[in-house]
Amino acid sequence: MDFIPSRAPTVGMKAVIATSHQLASFSGANILKSGGNFVDAAITASAVLCVVQNNLCGLGGDMFALVKMAGKKIEGVNGSGRASSEIGIDWYRSKGYSEIPQRGPHSAITVPGLVHAWGELHRRYGSMEFKKLLEPAIRYAEAGVPLTPNYVESIKRSRNSLERFSGWARIFLPGGNPPPAGSIFVQKELATSLKTIADEGPDTMYTGTLAQRMVRGIRKEGGVLSETDFAKHRTDWVQPLSTKYRGIDVYETAPNSQGATVLLWLNLLEELNLSDMSPEEMLMKFADTYKIVNEERRNRITDLDFHPLPPNFASKSYAARLAKEIKSTPGAPASADPGDTTYFSVADSEGNCISMIQSNYMGFGSGVVPEGTGIVLQNRGCYFSLDPNHHNRLEPSKRTFHTLCACIGLVEERPLFSIGEMGGDIQPQVHVQLITNLVDRDMNIQAAIDSPRWCIPGTIYESPKSIQCEEGLFQNIGKSRISDLEVQKLQYWSSATGHAQGVLYLKEGISAGADPRGDGAAVGF
Repeated sequence: MDFIPSRAPTVGMKAVIATSHQLASFSGANILKSGGNFVDAAITASAVLCVVQNNLCGLGGDMFALVKMAGKKIEGVNGSGRASSEIGIDWYRSKGYSEIPQRGPHSAITVPGLVHAWGELHRRYGSMEFKKLLEPAIRYAEAGVPLTPNYVESIKRSRNSLERFSGWARIFLPGGNPPPAGSIFVQKELATSLKTIADEGPDTMYTGTLAQRMVRGIRKEGGVLSETDFAKHRTDWVQPLSTKYRGIDVYETAPNSQGATVLLWLNLLEELNLSDMSPEEMLMKFADTYKIVNEERRNRITDLDFHPLPPNFASKSYAARLAKEIKSTPGAPASADPGDTTYFSVADSEGNCISMIQSNYMGFGSGVVPEGTGIVLQNRGCYFSLDPNHHNRLEPSKRTFHTLCACIGLVEERPLFSIGEMGGDIQPQVHVQLITNLVDRDMNIQAAIDSPRWCIPGTIYESPKSIQCEEGLFQNIGKSRISDLEVQKLQYWSSATGHAQGVLYLKEGISAGADPRGDGAAVGF
């Protein structure tokens, strides 16, 4: 390795948890120590993240997860929301839009699915009283938490887009300015919403008093989501997609998640001997195969109820056929917006593991805060297309193409690793880098996360123009262009390449790592 890892991996003999914020990791670990199981700990960590990193995720956002219960098959959880039944392409066209706005009430058109997914996870796997699992999040919202520099920078970046929304500005620009790093940030209204969920259960967000409060506030802001939209929402338990990579069964969240992209990519890479390649050679192979993978990502993935995925998409034969025909479709120039998300994993020595990811999409989502709730609604719906011929076109009650994806690797039906990261459209790229670091380069989990990364920015509507490399990788690249992409330099451990967390099972114990690019922490015991 030509870099110095940020720290040694955390190792636990009984269990580990790795999240994007230390308070979420500690809170989840305390649940494990007090007798809760891995899903209990995940719900607690998820709720705390909705308070301490609600710039990245929140009660107004979505989630996906993979759950591996010892002795059982992996199950996938699709906790993403559908578009309002009252809205479609014609609605936007009638208002003069050529595309869906990225911010404001007309971007907040999908039902937030996270809280409902909590309820489904708890009903199937929870062991502790649900109300107890939310206590740490309620406490942090009521008493406040110290703001990290990364959180404050997120407010500053979002200010120009969101300060026109009074509800957002009142919470995140107290006195008209971002609060300073290290100051104690209190969110009383969010605490009240969390208490309502704790007292009445997750269904209150969809059919109860909190749903009424949400819809009333959304309508007041000019939004379109209705009580019917919330009441119709459901979380889906789905069969995740998988492939075998160098003897390891790799599972990814199924569409409308973009996780299938990772499996197709691994099938292409398995034909190559990556372990013997130089950094420049590896990057060239990654970039060449990315062309094939991205073309499929751009044209295949959306809501399966509206546009089915080819049935053999994750197969070796499908990848082999595509490898013969590298093609490129024109698009708009790519932009480097990694999205804002939180990923975390919990694993124990019995072979139980959860890989979970949640998000508002862009920083602070839509910026719309229904009055009295403290909840920022996601802007995931702005990823829909208004082109009636596009497979990801907006349709009533449809789920959009979703950047969120989570991964678990198994050996002989037992967990080997659990990985994921924030980063919007680049998430599959980082999954592949993490997996090849672990499998082909035999790194420990912290080194795999710390290792210098690259990314090729761009949504499914864009044509990539550049490949961005962190400094530690850039210095080993002897070319200004890789596979027709301009090589651009990023600072070492740049947030442009996302923030990853992960878990790796050892011969004895379990190791975990958190990304130095963010505020994450891994805890083991």
